[in-house]
Amino acid sequence: MTSNELIDISVTIGAALLENGAEIYRVEESIARICYAYGATETNIYAVPTAIIASFVREDTRPVTRVQRIYQRGTNLGRLDQLNTLCREVCATPMTYTQIRERLLRILHDKPFRRYQLCLATGGIGFFFTLLFHGSISEAICSFFTCIVLWGIMTFLQALPANLLFANIIGGTWVAACAVICWKLHLIETYRAMIIGSIMFLVPGLPMTNAIRDLIAGDIMAGISKFTEALLVAVGIAVGVALPLGILSMIGG
Repeated sequence: MTSNELIDISVTIGAALLENGAEIYRVEESIARICYAYGATETNIYAVPTAIIASFVREDTRPVTRVQRIYQRGTNLGRLDQLNTLCREVCATPMTYTQIRERLLRILHDKPFRRYQLCLATGGIGFFFTLLFHGSISEAICSFFTCIVLWGIMTFLQALPANLLFANIIGGTWVAACAVICWKLHLIETYRAMIIGSIMFLVPGLPMTNAIRDLIAGDIMAGISKFTEALLVAVGIAVGVALPLGILSMIGG
């Protein structure tokens, strides 16, 4: 494998890890291990949630460097597991550039769940979390259908792609508006549990956890960046939920 091929495939794998919710240390370590497995004598990897800078040196050659910008980030634990497995196999058993590229493309294009399954799963999040927060069956059913539509809204906004803050304001507004409407129509006795249960789909639990993990590991810039992003999501949800409730308060609800 040439140096250009090595820097390309290692950074591409690192970018895929980062885009699917991996911690910063995992991204940096994966890129470094792949480079060392193919003859690098020195590596310098720096990753933050929005970019990767990677450089390595092979014996008697000049340093090779690449910068990769990250535009989209999400959470896909199944894909992370596949990417981790690929990294281990690449380090344990030498493969050609073409073989690794083909494996990587299969992983990135693999869709283990159909859209209707994801939609129903999102509805299940609202249903069971509403029950967890002591909501009634009627509130849980309303949360189920609210979250189904919420999944469609968020999927559409991600495809645009929409600003993170704006998307979560829209999502929070939809959840609170549905809860208030159901309450006004006497379908539910109180809207509190329905709102809390439905917005759990939007809550950035894993990003917040990874931010704290990165801060503890000493990746200060990455930790602060992820923490700020999670805080921005939380602010968007809060603003969105507050809008319908504020309107309800102004009209005497």
